Amino acid sequence: MVLRVDGQGWSLSSVESGHCSAATKAAVKCALEASSEFDSTQIVVSMLGDFVVLEGFVRCRGDDELAADVAAAIVGTTQVHNRLICRGFPKRSN
Repeated sequence: MVLRVDGQGWSLSSVESGHCSAATKAAVKCALEASSEFDSTQIVVSMLGDFVVLEGFVRCRGDDELAADVAAAIVGTTQVHNRLICRGFPKRSN
C-alpha cells in the first residue's frame, strides 16, 4: 500500500493521488484488516464520491475512532464518514 503525502504532511485526495474509487476503497479495507488494534471483520467500506464511508459494527467504544483514523491516513480526515456502531464497552487499560 502506498500513501502519498504533500509537502505539509497532509494526505492528498484520491483524485489528486491518482487513485480511482475502487483502489481507494481497497487501500482503506486492507489498512483496516492490517491493523492489529481492533477487529475489522464487521466493517464495510464504501465510497460516496471522494468520501470513504465506514459502516458496520466494532466491539469496543474507541475502536470506531481507531478505524476512522486508519481511513483518514489514506484519504484525509475530512474525507471520512464514520457510521460505525459500537457493540460493547470501552476498552480496559491494563
